[in-house]
Amino acid sequence: MFNTLSSQSVITTLNLSAKSEAMIANNLANYDTPGYKSTSLSFQHQLKQALAQGPQAVAQVKGRESVNTLSMQPDLNSVSLTQQTTDLAKMQLLYQTAVQAFNYKDTEIKIVSEGRAM
Repeated sequence: MFNTLSSQSVITTLNLSAKSEAMIANNLANYDTPGYKSTSLSFQHQLKQALAQGPQAVAQVKGRESVNTLSMQPDLNSVSLTQQTTDLAKMQLLYQTAVQAFNYKDTEIKIVSEGRAM
């Protein structure tokens, strides 16, 4: 049941958005660290391409990690507090949406397994 395209895309989105949130949290924790270079994870484009290829392709999406080498601060730290908090809010919304989709799918499975009509 969880090997369908929709289920796999929800699972992959949950995993990658959680990984992205962890990277953002690490960036925020290093906001005052001289020379620290922020990192980010992009996966939406890869996920969109994989959707056309099926659930196995979606499961293989790992995202693309990148390092921001543009320093806006005198101490050569590349963390932008505004950008990080904006990115975190976006990832939290994406994660919450994926959780809701997962919960809906879980409820759907319970209803079917109990033999009730939807």
